Amino acid sequence: MSVHVQDDRERDSDSQIPRLDFELTDACDHRCGHCYNVWTADEGDPNASFPTGRPLETPDFKGLMSKAVDQSGAWHLTITGGEPMIRKDAMDIIEHACAIATSVTLITNGSHITQEVAEKFAKWGLGHVQLTLLAGDRDKHNALKGAVCFDDTVRSALFLADAGVHVQCCYVAMKANEDQFEPVMELCAALGIRSISYNRMSPTGRAIHHIARLMPTIDQIEADLDFAEKRGPGWGLSVATAMPIPPCLVDIDKYEWVRFGFCSTGSNSPNIVIDARGNVRSCNLSSGVLGNLLDDDWETVFANPYPRTFKATVPDMCRGCAYETSCQGGCKESGFATFGSHTHPEPLLWLGSDPSRLEALTADVTQKAPPKMKRGADTSHGPR
Repeated sequence: MSVHVQDDRERDSDSQIPRLDFELTDACDHRCGHCYNVWTADEGDPNASFPTGRPLETPDFKGLMSKAVDQSGAWHLTITGGEPMIRKDAMDIIEHACAIATSVTLITNGSHITQEVAEKFAKWGLGHVQLTLLAGDRDKHNALKGAVCFDDTVRSALFLADAGVHVQCCYVAMKANEDQFEPVMELCAALGIRSISYNRMSPTGRAIHHIARLMPTIDQIEADLDFAEKRGPGWGLSVATAMPIPPCLVDIDKYEWVRFGFCSTGSNSPNIVIDARGNVRSCNLSSGVLGNLLDDDWETVFANPYPRTFKATVPDMCRGCAYETSCQGGCKESGFATFGSHTHPEPLLWLGSDPSRLEALTADVTQKAPPKMKRGADTSHGPR
C-alpha cells in the first residue's frame, strides 16, 4: 500500500522522481488472504512469472539504495516488503535510508516493534510508520491477518507515539470486515493515530483466489467513506484512499474531507518499487520488471516504455469518461492479475458495474480457503 507524497520540487531531468519504494524481503510472518504481493501468485496465474531469488547482502543493498536515490533525485523513501522487519539487517537498512533521504516511511505489520526500536526510529528521524488494522475487534483482525497479532499492532502504535514517531493506519476494506471501519476509526482516535490510508481490496498475486469471500461491495465502500466524512473532522482523523476508487462507482465529488487518489503510474509521483534483488517495477502491484539497477543506470531503467504504454491503455468502457486520464479504469494491475489483460475492467469495476458477474468470475479463477492462522506472533520481541 502506498503513502501519498506531494511533490512541488523542480526536477533536473525528466527521469527524476520524488519517491521510491524498497521491498526489503519477500518473506512475511502473516497470512493475509488479501495480500497483493505479486510473488505469491500460484503457477499458471498471470503474475506467476515474477522473478525471485536470493536478496542482496547488506552492503550491496545499501549501495543500491544510494545509487537509486542519487540518480533518481528521490527525496522520500518507503521501506516495505513482505514484512521488512523480519529481515535481520532491517534496522541497519532503515538507518541508512534515513541518512540518505529527506523523508522515510516504514510499512510494517507491527509485530516486531519494541520501545527500543521505536526510540531508534525517532533518533534517526524516521518520519512515518504505517501499521495495518483490519478490524477494531481482536479476533476479526487476527483472522483476516492469518496471525495472532492485534495486540502487537496496538502496542507498536503506543511505543511509536511515545517516541514521537507519526503513525498512520492502513485499513483494507473487504467483505469480511464490512462492519469494522467505524470501530477502526474509533480505535485510531483512542490511540492518537491521526491519519488513515483507506484501501479497498485490489487483488494481485494469490489474492485473486480470494475474490469471492473478500471483494467489498460498492455500498460497503460508500458507507465507509460516508462515515469518514462524518466523523473524520471532529476526531481529527484524515482519511485518504490509496487504491483508486472509480468515480463511476462512487461519487467522489460529494466528499470534502476524504482525499482521493488514482493510479500513480505516469503521474509526477509514480510509485516505483525496487525489490531486494535490484529489480525495478512501476508499482508494488505490478509484476512487470522495467530493468535492474545492478545492471543499468536509473535513466536507462526509467526509459522503459511500459509505464507510458500502461497509462495509455484503458478498458473500452472507460473511453470518453471525464475521468479517463486520471482514474484510468481503477487498478489495471489487478485487472491483469485476475484476467490476464490491462484492458479488461479490473475486478472492483467489473463486479461493481454488474454484481451478477461474480459467479462467472470465480468460476474462471479458482477460489481457495482462507489461509491458516499462524500462532505466536504476539510473543515476538523485535526484529529477528
